[in-house]
Amino acid sequence: MMRSLIATFAFALVCLTASVSSAHSVWIEALPDGQLCIRFAEWGEEFETSPGHLDSFTQVSGWAVGEKGAPSVFEIVKKSDHFLLTGSTSDKPAFGQAPFVVRKLHEDKPARAPIFYCRWQPEGGGAGTPAMTLDIVPTGQPGEARVYFRGKPLPDLEVGLHPPASDEIKLKTDAEGYVRVEDLSKAGPYLLTVARYSEDLPGYFLGVPFAITSHSASLYWTVSKK
Repeated sequence: MMRSLIATFAFALVCLTASVSSAHSVWIEALPDGQLCIRFAEWGEEFETSPGHLDSFTQVSGWAVGEKGAPSVFEIVKKSDHFLLTGSTSDKPAFGQAPFVVRKLHEDKPARAPIFYCRWQPEGGGAGTPAMTLDIVPTGQPGEARVYFRGKPLPDLEVGLHPPASDEIKLKTDAEGYVRVEDLSKAGPYLLTVARYSEDLPGYFLGVPFAITSHSASLYWTVSKK
């Protein structure tokens, strides 16, 4: 009886973790002191915290790219509601990667290993180049980005747009992987997301087996008041 109760509780906990991760996004935003941080939440809702779902991330990393193309890695410090990219500045592009614990929503479905990739783009940051396995790369044109997976553009892919103080808008990349935000009239933060782009790439993470690797990405930037 006790073993059955423990098993039921464990499965319920896994399902809860799975549902939280599938509905949430990871992104980089600026703090009041000008440093950058990695957030985890459903856009527009309260940030996930530690203790709590923020602790389901391990091996979180963040970096910037120097003038010669070499990465400069930030020290990551977990705070109550974010991961701090120590020494970062909001006037330069920054990148983050955050693996999530293996999740299994249903017993008859394969286990998945979610990985989140996030990119911060300062205003006037110019065009970028692919720097992560799944990457939403700004082109330098206002509101335009190109989605890459393993260095190749992804056509006809659903992209979520989260504009300031508005509900999510569904967009799609074109035949060459470009996605365009037509309306930038509102000042404030904008977030583009790609959720759960999956591949049949099995393995182990922290000793737990999985059958599918699930990739999610975000691009965060702000538009100033005119």
